[in-house]
Amino acid sequence: MYFEDFYQGYSFETKKKTITKKDIISFAEKWDYQPFHIDEKLARQSHYGGLIASGWQTMAIAHSLILDTQKTSKCSMGSPGLDKVNWFNPVRPNDTINCIVTVKSSRKSNSKPFGVTTILVEVFNQEKELVADMTAVWFLKLADSQG
Repeated sequence: MYFEDFYQGYSFETKKKTITKKDIISFAEKWDYQPFHIDEKLARQSHYGGLIASGWQTMAIAHSLILDTQKTSKCSMGSPGLDKVNWFNPVRPNDTINCIVTVKSSRKSNSKPFGVTTILVEVFNQEKELVADMTAVWFLKLADSQG
């Protein structure tokens, strides 16, 4: 797929990923070592009432789920950043998450030979509860510049 395939309103769903207690603790020990991410006893005493995944871990997994679709494998030129990130509900051990990605806007760059596409990534758990979302911008190759 190329920029032209990511028109406003285009949407796709990713596969699912189950996050284990080991996944949560391992990520948190390295990247987000707050007690409610790494210590079950302290997490139970927190306002979360138990161990939860880092929001950054949730978003990193969401990103990998999007990459796994291979939809941007030929056209991705990276991203200048995120406009917005929200965490609504905690992701807990053995939760299974997946994403729905929707193109909010898409335009050719005025000065560069690529497209600029804004997407909404919604992350859901196995109960179909929205746990997080983010708005991101993609730089995507044009179909006629694939060489």
